[in-house]
Amino acid sequence: DYGQYDQSYDSTMMDPNIAGDNNKGVVLTPDDFNNFIERNGDMTANPWMCSICRVFSHKSKYNVQNHIESKHFPKTFIYNCKYCSKVFNYRNTLNSHESRCPNKT
Repeated sequence: DYGQYDQSYDSTMMDPNIAGDNNKGVVLTPDDFNNFIERNGDMTANPWMCSICRVFSHKSKYNVQNHIESKHFPKTFIYNCKYCSKVFNYRNTLNSHESRCPNKT
């Protein structure tokens, strides 16, 4: 799993690749980012690649997920800290905050 997000907020969006006239109501959530990651042919250096732009690849699948959210779906989702009331636009920012949140017990 790639982090947490609060589903009580509208943390979904219409997928621009599939939400055409024939696909109204198709919803994309942050957990769907794995659908945009594929194995790169170069398994030794950077085995994971963004299948949207096919430019970004990395040895860490987590970093490819961060790339997809920040470059292809910027500020699309809302994430709430589970320890305080702060709201973030990126899952990576939320995870970083939660690791050092003053309200964390």
